[in-house]
Parts: sequence; structure tokens; C-alpha cells
Amino acid sequence: MNYKYYQNARDAVWRLLIDLKVGALPVRPGAMCRTLGIKVRYCTPEDGNDGMSFLNDGVPTILVSSAAPLSRQRFTAAHELGHILLGHVGRYQLVNREPSPQDNPIEQAANVFASRLLAPACVLWGCNARTPEQIAGLCDISLQAARFRAERMAVLYQRGKFLISPLERQVYRQFSDYIATHKL
Repeated sequence: MNYKYYQNARDAVWRLLIDLKVGALPVRPGAMCRTLGIKVRYCTPEDGNDGMSFLNDGVPTILVSSAAPLSRQRFTAAHELGHILLGHVGRYQLVNREPSPQDNPIEQAANVFASRLLAPACVLWGCNARTPEQIAGLCDISLQAARFRAERMAVLYQRGKFLISPLERQVYRQFSDYIATHKL
């Protein structure tokens, strides 16, 4: 993935967490959408996709499959919120399904946004969460999503580069009470 897409998605997550004063896990993308004036609707899609986002009379709207497990619905809402906040809606053909390395950069950026929103690295680091099971438990995400996140966290733990960005440091401070009571 192009580093600029990654960086934009990551930084957008940090700004969102800061702006909405989020300080505990699990992060609630549905509540965030309501705060931002984004409508979230549940439906049974006929095309097999888990969700989509679009403008409906100028109002950002997210459709989420009601047939998906709750943890998948949360990831889908976060993914689609990423499309909206990253400016993808109305500009690209978007699909939400299982991530693939062959996904276009826009889908990859929305997946980065969703995973960083639901499982912020600095918070996982502060809690010393390393295994998929620990991450899934703290973040209320599927074990599959937690496995992806644990793989990335292993790289970050190896590098030891946490709290480098002023935005990340601010997110960490916002979660400090949560981190203090959820150390593993």
C-alpha cells in the first residue's frame, strides 16, 4: 500500500478520536456516525457485500448488512466511515468484503482506517495487548480482524516506535485512564 494513503488514513483516525474525545475501548463507530450526522442503516444486501456508503440528498449514509455478525457490522461501519471521512464517497466504485492484497488503494485505506479506529496501536501498546485473543477482547472485534491487527502490532513492537507523532501522543493521553485499568 502506498505510504501516503496509509498515513492519511491513520492520521484521520487519530484526529477523529481526538475530536470526538474517545478515551475507552471498544470504539463505537455507530455512535461516532450519529455524532457526525452520518446515517447508518441496516439492510439485507442482495449483492453479498457487507456494506456501502453514499450521499443521499447530500447526507452521508452507510448501509450495513444486518446478516453479518455484530463484530463484522462494527468493522463495516468503521470501514465505510473511513470512505466518507477520507473523501472517497462519490469519487470511486467502492466495495466492502474480506480484505485482499489485490484491493485497490482506496479499499486498503478504508481497511486501515477501520482497523486503526477499532484497535488503535498506541492503546494496544499501552495495554500490552499482543495476541489476537487479547486484541479481540479489548476491542470487541472478530478474531479474524484481531489476527490482522496482531500481525501489524508485532511489527510495531519490533520497531518500538510508539508515540512518535503529536497526534498519537494526544490519543494515548486521552486513553490513559482506560490503559491504566486494562493493562494485560
